[in-house]
Amino acid sequence: MKKIAFILLILTIASCKNKVVQYPVSYEDDRSKFMEFSQDRNKQILNEDNELIENYIDSLDLNFKKTSYGFWISNSGETTPTMAKSGDVIRYEYEVSTFNNEVVYSEEENGPQTILMGRTDIPRGIQMALQMIEKGDSAIVLLPSFLAYGGYGDRNKIMGNKPLIFKIQMLEIQKKN
Repeated sequence: MKKIAFILLILTIASCKNKVVQYPVSYEDDRSKFMEFSQDRNKQILNEDNELIENYIDSLDLNFKKTSYGFWISNSGETTPTMAKSGDVIRYEYEVSTFNNEVVYSEEENGPQTILMGRTDIPRGIQMALQMIEKGDSAIVLLPSFLAYGGYGDRNKIMGNKPLIFKIQMLEIQKKN
C-alpha cells in the first residue's frame, strides 16, 4: 500500500512540472457588436413608442406637453412650489391603460396610494409626473416604455416594452417640514 501511495505522489509531482497556462478568452468583438445591437434596438423601441404616442395625441381633443424627461402630460408640465417634491408624502389615485384603450389596472383595483416621494418603487416616469400635478388636479400621462415598466414589464399584467397611459388624480400633498 505504501508503494502505491509513493508512486501516486511521484506522479502527482511530475505532472505539475508541465503547467499549461490557460488565458481568458477575449470577447471584445462580440461585446461591441452586442452593445451596438442593444443600442439600435432601444432606439427602435423608443421611436415606435413615440410614434404610437404622437398618433394617440393626434386622435384626441386634448393638448399634451412633452416634458424634458421624455413623457407627455396633459397639464402645463410646469412645476410650482406647492407641487410635491422628494420627501413629501402624497396620496393619489391612478388608472393604467394601453394605447388600445384597454384598462390594465383600474382606479378601483389600485385604490388610493400613499407614498413618500423619492422613496417608493414606482416607475420613474410616474415619479416625475407626480411632481407636476397640483393637489386636487388630475392629468393624463403618456409614458414610453423605458419610463414605464421597461423591458421586463411588471411581471403581472404589463408586458415588457409597452408604452402606457396613466390617468392620475392628486388627492393630497403633505409637504415635509
